[in-house]
Amino acid sequence: MKNLKRKVLFASGEAVPFAKVGGLADMVSALSKALIQKKEDVRIIIPKYRSVTEYMKKHNIKVENTYHASIELHDRIYAFTIEEVLYQENFFMFIDIPEFFDREHPYTDSETGKDHPDNLLRFVIFDRAVLETCKIISWIPDIIHCHDWHMGLIPLFKEALPEYSSAFFNTRTVFTIHNLAYQGVFPVDQYSLLGVDWKYFHVDGLEYYRHINFMKGGIVFSKAVNTVSKTYAEEIKTESLGSGLEGIIQKQEELAIFRGIMNGVDYTEWDPSIDTVLKEKYQLNYTLETLANKEKIKALYAKENKIKLTKDTPLIGMITRLYDQKGLDIFLECVEDLLKQKIAFTILGTGKKEYENRLLELSEKYPSLMNVTIGFSIERSHEIEAASDMFLMPSQYEPSGLNQLYSLRYGTVPIVHRTGGLADSVSDGKTGFVFSNYHPSDLYGTILKATTMWRENKIAWDKIVKTGMKEDWSWKRSAKGYIDMYDEALSATYSR
Repeated sequence: MKNLKRKVLFASGEAVPFAKVGGLADMVSALSKALIQKKEDVRIIIPKYRSVTEYMKKHNIKVENTYHASIELHDRIYAFTIEEVLYQENFFMFIDIPEFFDREHPYTDSETGKDHPDNLLRFVIFDRAVLETCKIISWIPDIIHCHDWHMGLIPLFKEALPEYSSAFFNTRTVFTIHNLAYQGVFPVDQYSLLGVDWKYFHVDGLEYYRHINFMKGGIVFSKAVNTVSKTYAEEIKTESLGSGLEGIIQKQEELAIFRGIMNGVDYTEWDPSIDTVLKEKYQLNYTLETLANKEKIKALYAKENKIKLTKDTPLIGMITRLYDQKGLDIFLECVEDLLKQKIAFTILGTGKKEYENRLLELSEKYPSLMNVTIGFSIERSHEIEAASDMFLMPSQYEPSGLNQLYSLRYGTVPIVHRTGGLADSVSDGKTGFVFSNYHPSDLYGTILKATTMWRENKIAWDKIVKTGMKEDWSWKRSAKGYIDMYDEALSATYSR
């Protein structure tokens, strides 16, 4: 790889296609590709979860190089293996410590649904291993880009531990907040497991109401901080969406670099004209000029899933985690009234048992209009995006959101709450439908407005569909924002 500008390491808790819990995984791999295309030398490092092992075995992926390393913490040696893999244009490094990462779910116990009780120690060790890996393979990055709370201690370790402070003296850390609500908060009695001096435990450091806060550590010890849309960057400065960190974020903006950079779409994967899932399943793809194929996919999908459609039945898709944040509370208050209006829904998701059960009850009560799949499937996600007339995202808050961007390209008109990245990417009446008041009646009214236009004004509807399909939300535009932030971080002269 010649003429590369600089070395950038993405440290993350997940990355597609090897490990995915949410949009973080998509963003990490897609942004890496976009930066590589701009001649940045990018590598991704994640834990080697069970899903990584399974994916590699299923797809016969070979390890390029293997290294062995260890770190010492509290008089115990933690040995680990580093595996390097080149796959789908990205360079991955996996940290293999079976004791901590050979588990079914990256963050939670699959039986209890609760966080793994040793999560603090797991990610303390991983964050240390990230820095140790760079030394072992003799690849010291110019930028270590840390994603979300799991990576929040890397900036601190780089500064606080003498075995890293000199080796990474010229390295800058960038921290991306993907969702401020998840912060990695742990009891103070676990502080000794961090292996750093107590001088970092104070109100302007790791201390958060006498607890340890990984997210706060990432914010205060990084050279630059960003979040994943401009509107969300403003929202998290407020008490209502700052999750208790609004003060430290306001201070970060004053002291250092703070940005809102909208996420993008990997159009090599999410484009109906080349979508391999659609081609294999339906022998169909479509473009602006061949939208009749979208109607055919809708009919085939409905038949397969026993959804009874007439020419006046709109199909609304949802692919979501089933939690209040995603608007399930207000949706479930009005969905039965919408079903009575002969509006069909197809929903894919998993989450709160109460919401899973309620959706399944509705699917039994309205089997011809309410299609529910509890779980997650990338293939089914593609099918829903293509088959649906509209896509619903009534999130209470949404740092960025990706499905509304996929929907725009798929001609599947988004219906969204005006918040975060949804506000930044969907234009009411132009590319979608937007409601401002987070209330069941406003959601209900907006869905009725959209479905009425779909039923009664085809010319206006087609204009919205085609305007959205023409928009460019590729990672090329987002990558420039990150490159500018890296440039600024590397040229900054202030100390942190």
